[in-house]
Amino acid sequence: MLVLVVMGWLWPREKVETLDMFDQPFYLGIAHDVVHFGRFTDGYRFGPPGGKGVLPSGMRFAPLYPGVVAAAAELDGGLRRGMDCVVDNAWTVSVCPGDARSVRWLQFFELAGFFWLVWWMGGAVGGAAVGWVSLVLALGTAPLLLRSVNYLMTEMTCLLLVTAAMAAGIKAVRGQRCAAWSAAAGALLGLAALTRPGFLYLIPACALVALFGGRRRSVKPALAIAASAALVIAPWILRNRMVMGRASLTYGYDSHTLVQRIAFDTMNWREYGMSFVCWLPDGNEIGRGIAGQRACDRFGWDEHENSFYVLGLRHMLYETLAASGGYANHLSYLLHNYIFRMPVKHVLVSIPLALRGAYVVHWWGFVLFFVCVGWTMRALRRRPLPDFDGVAFLVMALPAWFMLALNAAVAVNQVRYNLMLIPAYAVAGALSLKGLTDTHARRVLGWRG
Repeated sequence: MLVLVVMGWLWPREKVETLDMFDQPFYLGIAHDVVHFGRFTDGYRFGPPGGKGVLPSGMRFAPLYPGVVAAAAELDGGLRRGMDCVVDNAWTVSVCPGDARSVRWLQFFELAGFFWLVWWMGGAVGGAAVGWVSLVLALGTAPLLLRSVNYLMTEMTCLLLVTAAMAAGIKAVRGQRCAAWSAAAGALLGLAALTRPGFLYLIPACALVALFGGRRRSVKPALAIAASAALVIAPWILRNRMVMGRASLTYGYDSHTLVQRIAFDTMNWREYGMSFVCWLPDGNEIGRGIAGQRACDRFGWDEHENSFYVLGLRHMLYETLAASGGYANHLSYLLHNYIFRMPVKHVLVSIPLALRGAYVVHWWGFVLFFVCVGWTMRALRRRPLPDFDGVAFLVMALPAWFMLALNAAVAVNQVRYNLMLIPAYAVAGALSLKGLTDTHARRVLGWRG
């Protein structure tokens, strides 16, 4: 009830953008082809130039979210009209109606489910009081997350799926039908990978956490995670093999993302130092105060033509595609000619990019990042504390840290890629507040005694 009251009060205050904003046309274009032609394509933005009518089958994007949008469009006439408008006006300046209430309501309840899971996980890690404080801290992120509710993009679906997977993992390590809950976690991770391909790498990472991070060393939970995830993903892989001749999750998405990341490796050492400043919350203003009006221009997005992001998205993409002979050889070309030639620089640049993604919800994430690092180290040392289940905390925190590092190494690592840090941050903050109140209570009682 608390979650629904807070969200219901905040949601009407968030602006609803038109359907042609940001990455929404990617998913709407694929959903359009599913509805009208009965096939998964790459959408008009990655189809033939000016592609109208029947596009060839594709596998650039994972299928789950476009499939959900397509199913909703079959029932929601307003969404279908907006979706058709986006495709019919492809690559032109258009303002398509933003009526997509069915998907937005679905995402609203996905977010409500996420907050409920944060409350449950906080209670599992530190007791009832920690659960409630974790929920209150997590609700501080509601304005940002409700903004994502209003976009037809993958954030809310991924956030619910990976958080539910972590909750299932906590149930497993607590010895409650361990194999069954591990299999449930694997299935949820498989669905997350079918929503956003980067989560494919979270499956082996979570299997390793299950293998080495549990209270008892056992291979069964790790096998259950891997097997159930594979069963979920297998039909899409089989489809790609039969239709596209490639037994893989996606094609072209990985190198298209990696080349954007590699562009940041071209920064000089002065720019490298400034990146730690410019990617702070309010970092643009801080950087301008330190080094001048245009100090942070290259670290921004499309509004600055010479930014690293634009360099990777346009110039470097076109150059490397031409040099490699197309997407078939693009990934290996990038690895051999960029990553392997300057591995130290790539790792060093990944550090400020990781910090950029870690500052979830502005200064909220900046503060709780350090708090969460402290509790993660304490849990790794396996030092017993009253009312603190360190193993359960690691099941929640380690996958989020892994994805933060992965996104920093292979992508431009926007904050929205790392929303799965929110549960660990909220629980860590709640544990710290509980520790402070307990210490204060002991001091007061000792003084009175």
